Amino acid sequence: MKGHYRNILCVLSDSHRQDDTVAQALHIAKSHQASLTIMLSLESLPPNASMVMESFSYVDSQQTMETQAKHWLAEQAQGWGQSYSVSTEVTVGQPLIDIVSYVLENNIDLVIKRAEESFLDKLFGSLDMRLFRKCPCPVWVINHKPRSQYKNVVAALDLNYHYPQHEVSVRRDLNRDILRHASQIALLEFAQLHIVHVFDAVPENIARDGFISVDNDRMETDLAKIHAERETELDRLLSELSNELDEDVIDYLKPQQHIVHGYPRREIAATATSLDTDIVVMGTVARLGVPGFIMGGTAEETIHQLQCAVVGVKPRGFETPISVKK
Repeated sequence: MKGHYRNILCVLSDSHRQDDTVAQALHIAKSHQASLTIMLSLESLPPNASMVMESFSYVDSQQTMETQAKHWLAEQAQGWGQSYSVSTEVTVGQPLIDIVSYVLENNIDLVIKRAEESFLDKLFGSLDMRLFRKCPCPVWVINHKPRSQYKNVVAALDLNYHYPQHEVSVRRDLNRDILRHASQIALLEFAQLHIVHVFDAVPENIARDGFISVDNDRMETDLAKIHAERETELDRLLSELSNELDEDVIDYLKPQQHIVHGYPRREIAATATSLDTDIVVMGTVARLGVPGFIMGGTAEETIHQLQCAVVGVKPRGFETPISVKK
């Protein structure tokens, strides 16, 4: 079942304050009884590194940096691996390409990474966001202060199916997979599962700016119809999930439903915050045919507003634009 991981890759971008990140990865791997590889993925030295970094005598070549990195990671892994077996990998080059290549070559079904903290990363596109866009398997980005156990898990669904039929089937499958991943996490963490859907009948900025007139009575009727439509669809998804899982699992999970009227780019994160959410599972690419070059604007804005862990799930049939390194 999707959401049960077998081969996990934990990505470290440097050697600083990584114990919490690895501890979380170990916890997830143990919960799923999955194999765990810890990868230290470093950027290549610039061509003029010997001039720029003259004072750092220990970094005199790319090869030296890789040797030092392997030595550091091997030492750390001895401690990390005392309670659970881990493998290690060091790459020096282009982290996005190196990570995705490793995922493709080794059948990795989950990438775990600590969230980046730099404002410039957020401004110009961090490795986290590029992985959310282009990594073919789910990406689990943990926040800066990971909790030892999750209490509230949110599955963020887009239940709007007013699209061409081929796109509707992709969206339905994606919602099913998001629910599967969130359910597995909630089960293994003994956490409360919440399902959040935010809908907006008229884009807020259009109504606010007066570009169209709105009949408030008619609007209330339309909103009630949309709410009922989305509630029916969610019940259908939960019924399908119940048929997949062991008997009484849904009754045990007791998922709480939150169908909210508002602006999705704001209300998904606001609702997650109000629920004291530890982790949000959501789709990061909603359409096929544009292979990972863009990510939905709602997903990207939501991720930037969240203060918790995020698992980004791709639709079935997604193909990364990144090729395996030769």
